[in-house]
Amino acid sequence: MFLKMWREVPCTRLQLQLKATLTGGQSFRWKILENDEYLGVMGNILWLLRQTDTHLQYKILGESPYTNFQRMKIPQPPEGFPGSKDLLYPVEYYEDLLAMYFRLDVDLDALYENWCKAHNHFKTTASHFHGIRVLNQDPVENLFSFICSQNNHISRISSMVEKLCTKYGKKICDYEGSAFHAFPDVESLAQKNIESDLRSNGFGYRAKYFQKSAQQIVQKGGLIWFGKLEKMDYKDARAELMSLTGIGPKVADCICLMSLNHLEAIPVDTHVYQIAGAHYLKKLPKNKSVTAKIYLEIGDEFRRIYGQEAGWAQTVLFCSDLRQFKPENAQKRKITSKNDEDSLPKSSKSSS
Repeated sequence: MFLKMWREVPCTRLQLQLKATLTGGQSFRWKILENDEYLGVMGNILWLLRQTDTHLQYKILGESPYTNFQRMKIPQPPEGFPGSKDLLYPVEYYEDLLAMYFRLDVDLDALYENWCKAHNHFKTTASHFHGIRVLNQDPVENLFSFICSQNNHISRISSMVEKLCTKYGKKICDYEGSAFHAFPDVESLAQKNIESDLRSNGFGYRAKYFQKSAQQIVQKGGLIWFGKLEKMDYKDARAELMSLTGIGPKVADCICLMSLNHLEAIPVDTHVYQIAGAHYLKKLPKNKSVTAKIYLEIGDEFRRIYGQEAGWAQTVLFCSDLRQFKPENAQKRKITSKNDEDSLPKSSKSSS
């Protein structure tokens, strides 16, 4: 099943910038094609996305039926839900998925205005960097993708994630000579032979984290458990995630921010440390590792300044400081009141 023609939803470039949002280190399943089009898998769908000044446009290149898909905020269509001759489900369903994934219900202009008032560093950055959204991702995909990110660079993370999907995920379709797969469910990653299988496929020490974390998540209730974390206080949810094997504070914060609606979560790596030391906590010692104490100090300072959406504000600041998104390559924007090896895991290496 696929959608041959482009469809579109209202969304200006100032409200969404696809390049930095999709390739700035939040997700590892999107590729930039010619003509500024983006090919990637979200859920059980292979998407092609592009933008005009006023709309987000999309094609469905392939899909498979939705079984156990995300901790959905919109109801999962029941079996036999009437679609069309080209799609499994009504077009409105796919547009709801896009709105959920990009959090299109959030007015970015209002957030940018507040953040510009909160600190001059954001005002200077936001004046030329627009439309950065925190993705609302499947927590299983997010968690295991960021396990891949440990001590790794973005191109290899993407390669490992695709290898996981190819070996254990449900096939969606073939497109231009390549097979595309959904991210595997947590039960598939909890099988007892996973660790040895992944080690033989180049995952190294991370292989044991996959199997043990997956087994722990299944024991805790799987997607139901993630739903409970979303309703918890941020710090409690973060502590729960850190009880999993191989999940440290930064990965836990990535999951809280990008999958569990805890938008105050601040994933701190050496790159964020440098931003904090240059603009927010100038007494931070230079060239020092990010200790637990310093990690919390940086997060608390961002939360003090930027409030409940501090993690979103930090994501904008992080992306704006990456080489591939430097101001000279970005569209200028005025605010009245307000793949490279640089990625969210770290500018070159990452730890949990």
